[in-house]
Amino acid sequence: MKFLADRMLGKLSKKLRMLGFDTLYFNNVDEKYLLEIILLEERILLTRDRELHSIAIKKGYKSFLLKSNYWQSQLRAVFQRFKLRPEMVKPFSRCSRCNAELEAVSPETVKNEVPDYVFFTQEEFLRCRGCGRIYWKGTHVPKIMDTLRDFMGGLSHDG
Repeated sequence: MKFLADRMLGKLSKKLRMLGFDTLYFNNVDEKYLLEIILLEERILLTRDRELHSIAIKKGYKSFLLKSNYWQSQLRAVFQRFKLRPEMVKPFSRCSRCNAELEAVSPETVKNEVPDYVFFTQEEFLRCRGCGRIYWKGTHVPKIMDTLRDFMGGLSHDG
C-alpha cells in the first residue's frame, strides 16, 4: 500500500514512514503534479483538502479525506480506513525525511559521518538509500517505540 500525503499532512507522513509505510510527501507542489504521481505510481491520496479530494475522486483515483487536525487521529483514521494491522508495521525501515528504504551498514562505513560518541557507543547503523542520512538507536528511540506500542494497543481495542 502506497500513500501520497498532501502539504497539510507533514506530521502524518513522517509517522507513516516511521512505521514503514511507503508515503510520499511534498509541501510545495501544485495539485496537478500530485494527481499525476497518484496515477503513475498507483498511490492513495491522503488529504485534508476537500476540493483536491473531490477532484481525485471524480478522476477515479483513490483518495481519503481526513477531518482531524491532529496526527494521532489522522493516523488512527488511516489505519481504520485501510484496515492496517500491527503485523504490517515495519518500524524504522524507511527514511522519515525522504521515504527511501533504510539498509543496515557496518559501523566502519559511517565512522566519519557520525559523532565520535555515537560511533563508540552504538553497534548498529542504518543508511537511507535515497538521501544517505544515517540512523542509529539514540535515546529517543525507546520513547518512540513506547508511543507506537500505545498507539497499536489502542487500535486493538477499537474493534
